[in-house]
Amino acid sequence: MALGVLVLLVVLAVMAGFEREVKSRILGFTPHVMVQYAPEGQLVATTDWQGLSESLEEVPGVTEAYAYVRDNAILDSGGLQKPVFFRAIDTSNEEQTAALEALIAPKYGGTAAMGLDEKAVLSETTAKSFGIQVGDTVQIYSGRNFDEVFRAYKLTERASVAEEFAAEIAGIKRDLDGGMTTEGGKEVFAYEDLARIYGNVLTIHNEEIRPGEREILARILEIMNSGVKDESGDKRILESGSTARMAASLDSLGDLDMEKEDARVLKDIREIVLPKDLEVVGIYQASQHVLHPDLFVPLPTGQELKGLIDGVDGVALRLEDAYRAGEVAQRVAQAVPPGFVTSTWMDQYREWFSLIRRERSMMKLVLGFITLGSAFSVGAVMLLLAIQKKREIGVLLALGARPGQICWVFLFQGALVGLAGSLLGLGLSVLVVRNRGAIQESLARLGFDPFPAEFHGIDVIPAHLDSGTAVGVCVAAFVLCWLAPLLPALLAALRDPAKSLRNV
Repeated sequence: MALGVLVLLVVLAVMAGFEREVKSRILGFTPHVMVQYAPEGQLVATTDWQGLSESLEEVPGVTEAYAYVRDNAILDSGGLQKPVFFRAIDTSNEEQTAALEALIAPKYGGTAAMGLDEKAVLSETTAKSFGIQVGDTVQIYSGRNFDEVFRAYKLTERASVAEEFAAEIAGIKRDLDGGMTTEGGKEVFAYEDLARIYGNVLTIHNEEIRPGEREILARILEIMNSGVKDESGDKRILESGSTARMAASLDSLGDLDMEKEDARVLKDIREIVLPKDLEVVGIYQASQHVLHPDLFVPLPTGQELKGLIDGVDGVALRLEDAYRAGEVAQRVAQAVPPGFVTSTWMDQYREWFSLIRRERSMMKLVLGFITLGSAFSVGAVMLLLAIQKKREIGVLLALGARPGQICWVFLFQGALVGLAGSLLGLGLSVLVVRNRGAIQESLARLGFDPFPAEFHGIDVIPAHLDSGTAVGVCVAAFVLCWLAPLLPALLAALRDPAKSLRNV
């Protein structure tokens, strides 16, 4: 019974401690409440975040509001490249810097004070995978720029406008020739006809086409826009030779050198995708169990990498009590303008916490069988005792002992076993929890580390022995041991005393 209580309490304490440790790390860098602008269900950047932050800090329960920027990028170090997830923090906010400083791993040194310079704080897992140390320099390529790379390469594989839109261009030429009349040395088009031609050219212009092709179509549109309406408003008057210039521009689409145009597209890419050299000033402890940023960068650097200029992804809030985030989020939703949406850290990690709760319930169920098995053992011992002592029980019954008194003798013995086992298991569990670090070190020296820091990101096994859980387990163990002898007690108490005395 003591062993069952010991194992159950130690495992539950470790799981509770691990959950508390991970939660503390999550709350160290995760916003308690996030406010983002989504006017039509699509998240867009927030530009007036300073004014919004000031108003949100007035909401009861909110301690601070700050800018939030996150995105994916490509990290390049020592010839190795890897997609990473970065978070930008407002380094002028002392509380944010202090929260990140608390996560800095002492064994690596460094600091979280990045200032406004091009510096970064890397996670321990990212630093190990690249072999990066404090003081090294890494290159970060913006993920948004790589979108431009893919778009540009896809554009170079597309057919020319002259080939892809040959039928449309031929139709535009026919409309220009057939719709134009001459009046007083000017070229005149019916307003509706020219508007239709303009729309056809604009449709091609708005496609993903090469810059040279777009420039030619833009000149044609400019010529059409240069016309003026007549007094009736039904006609559009252009300068003489305008139709010929537009037709010549359409013909020039087929004369473009596509190799030069593609080279122009690729040249623009090299001007867009420029890496940022960031100095690693700190490495923070991270766990494989939580989705954490691979690196932190100052807010201006994050805005530049994401192409937000002065905008941010949203406004993050920290609360007086993070566990009341749902209640505060409702007040925030009433304080923000229409189009803004709110979410909490509990929403973000809901599935993870649900998994932890299910694991804890399963561990209670599985390890509870140890205690249940101990109770059955107590019952079996009491059954054997009832068989061995049936003559003595018969004598007691013959002398006038009541069946209830016989039952209480067995139940009292079970209660003693349950009380001793529960208290002994509780004492041992407290001893193990308090000395878990020394036990872990001893096992590690023997070649077995039950909680490797390299994977979990935690140096010592976390544990939290909750008093309520400890009392509940001990009471349950005591009740099981107390009730386990009930069946043997009833069998002994209800036996015929005469038969018990004859059957020695």
